[in-house]
Amino acid sequence: MISKEKLAEFKKVTSSGEIYDSADEDFLEYQHSLVQKIFEYNQTPETPQGLKDRDKILREVIGTYGDNLYILPPINANCGLYNANFGKDIFINYNCNFVDDGRISFGEDCMIGPNVTFATAAHPISPKLRLKKMQYNKPITIGKNVWIGASSTILPGVTIGDNAVVGAGSVVTKDVAANTIVVGTPARKLRDITEADDQYYDGGKEIPQEIRDKYLH
Repeated sequence: MISKEKLAEFKKVTSSGEIYDSADEDFLEYQHSLVQKIFEYNQTPETPQGLKDRDKILREVIGTYGDNLYILPPINANCGLYNANFGKDIFINYNCNFVDDGRISFGEDCMIGPNVTFATAAHPISPKLRLKKMQYNKPITIGKNVWIGASSTILPGVTIGDNAVVGAGSVVTKDVAANTIVVGTPARKLRDITEADDQYYDGGKEIPQEIRDKYLH
């Protein structure tokens, strides 16, 4: 069991952005205990009782838990979602990866496709330092109502603005402005999201009037 003093040091060093020894034995032991909780989560069945048990596990491990959070297992998390913060009404599809050595924050109403990776951990280029398992972390911030397509990768230090869309398979290496669509490797701006997107979908199909009347006013 990690001591209170060591835990405080762990919290401080992983969120500082400064370089540190990621092979510290006490740190690793603590991380193993966090990852074990995610293993339990992944093994919990998709039954009414299983869903309650999953919710209980998430509330125990997640840094900040928003209501109506649904994370479809299996998932992987370096620090067991300890450094993850979720707003309300978020859906995360299966097989997502959280390299949450540093902070990962989500605003409300986000949709995350399957196989998406959020990576906060980075390493020095120096071969000698990498041999010693040196590491530093840069936070990832996801705004409100963001949609990230399947198999995308969000790299350390990236902020994605409100309402943005990340196309499937993109590698996001720099900040994404609010109300924009980015695609590609590395991800580049495709276009702005405009009022026309309230009228048309899928390359020009008109959104039925009854849907617009119900949901857009």
